[in-house]
Amino acid sequence: MGFSLTSAFDEDYFEFKDRVLQVDMSFDNILLLYEMFDDEELEGYEKVHFALNLLINEYETLHLSSYKEAYELFEYVLLEFLGIDLDNKNNDGNTNVKIYDFKKDAELIYASFFAVYKVDLFELKGKLHWKKFQALLNHLDDNSPFKQVIGYRTMKVPSEKEASKDYIKHVREMKRIYSLDDGPKDVTNVFNDLASTFKSQTKGVRDNG
Repeated sequence: MGFSLTSAFDEDYFEFKDRVLQVDMSFDNILLLYEMFDDEELEGYEKVHFALNLLINEYETLHLSSYKEAYELFEYVLLEFLGIDLDNKNNDGNTNVKIYDFKKDAELIYASFFAVYKVDLFELKGKLHWKKFQALLNHLDDNSPFKQVIGYRTMKVPSEKEASKDYIKHVREMKRIYSLDDGPKDVTNVFNDLASTFKSQTKGVRDNG
């Protein structure tokens, strides 16, 4: 699932019931998927079907026999194409805390891509692959707006022995301005956190027929 210079980005397909199904891995489609995951008004079973509709263009023509079958397909696609393990087998019990949010930080991400890479993300909707987007996002220049905000969110407030009162005040103000609702306590993987949250939301409905 990692980034590889030897693998093609157009091989996002798999075989299912004697059919070859294409998965839409464009970055804007995956961002829409994550926004849907965060929608608290949707039930877990609704998220499963909406996600499959987003990811697989021919999903409605599959005529699956049950919700359980849909959920198994959903688990497979998330694991194979997004690296999200809903079974969370490797979870060490620690609570992951987000250090960025695609929706709240959308303007920062857009501005940073434009400043660093001279790329207009709006012009790349439906074109830029999710893995390419992730690689570019992770390696933005430290001086980019997005990375500067991440720096404030993850840094500890210095003590009076380490910095001036004015700088300490500045750091606290920046952390307040750019804080997320859950408040970053550590540098963690936003995708694992999302998977854990989704698993808890769908528990109890996955075995329904």
